[in-house]
Amino acid sequence: MKKTKRATTKFAIVLGWIIVGLLLNHFKIGTNAFGIFGSLGTYFIYIGFVGMFVAGFTEVLRKDRAADERMQYVATKAMKLTFLVFVAVAFVIMVIDGINPITMPYHLFMSYLVSGILAVYYISYKILLRRY
Repeated sequence: MKKTKRATTKFAIVLGWIIVGLLLNHFKIGTNAFGIFGSLGTYFIYIGFVGMFVAGFTEVLRKDRAADERMQYVATKAMKLTFLVFVAVAFVIMVIDGINPITMPYHLFMSYLVSGILAVYYISYKILLRRY
């Protein structure tokens, strides 16, 4: 994907998040279950602005690198492994929740889950990179 097309796609997605957040706030859809943020719309707007910062920052610092087949193979293997770990962890969480309900706030639980998924991907990528 060319650099201009990639940047346009990133900023279009970010703009979409901001528009969705503004629409949710305008029609007063969403609850205040997100702790710091007043509603779901405010959360989407926040994510949109953070995404705009990250997209702009990565486009400025991005160097064009050629990805060989080995790197793509390792990344695909790491994604596959991460998905399998996620399914296994989701099953274990459902069983534990059935036995003893999880009382952790939803936003905290999801942030830990997303951080865990990213950590599993990073670790599996680094291990597979050494192996292949």
